[in-house]
Parts: sequence; C-alpha cells; structure tokens
Amino acid sequence: MDQNTAQLIEKFRRNPAMAQSLLQSGDGQKLMQMLTRQDGGAALNRAAQSAAMGNTKELAAMLSSLMQSPEGMAVMSRISESAKK
Repeated sequence: MDQNTAQLIEKFRRNPAMAQSLLQSGDGQKLMQMLTRQDGGAALNRAAQSAAMGNTKELAAMLSSLMQSPEGMAVMSRISESAKK
C-alpha cells in the first residue's frame, strides 16, 4: 500500500462524516461503482468490516488495484485532493 492510500484510509476512518460526504459525491459514487463492479460488493463489504476492526490491508489492496487503471487513478486523485481540504 502506498503512503497516500494509507493516509487517505486513516483520515476517513477517523472522520466518518468526511467519509459519508465523500460517498455522496459524484466521485464517491463512481468509486463505489468501480469497487462493486465485479462481485456486487461482497469483497468491499468484507474489506470494510476488516477496516472497521482496524485491519485496512484488504481495503488498501482494493484501492491499489483500482489505481492501476487511468480512470481509477483519476477518481482516487480527485478524492485525495478533496480530503486535503
């Protein structure tokens, strides 16, 4: 997991309101579509449950995989920039 992804996950873990706001944004909706496309969200649910218990490894792996595509990288970059504000 790269440092930016780890920091972003930690920021959203500490601030649920920020995470909720992200999920309601256009980029958040796009991110959710990309993360649930393959299995209807089963893997994301498992990763979210693990993250809630403090293990963000699975979630980070999903986000890192997503960032292998230009579209995924663009969405994650915009989300990261929004989180810095």
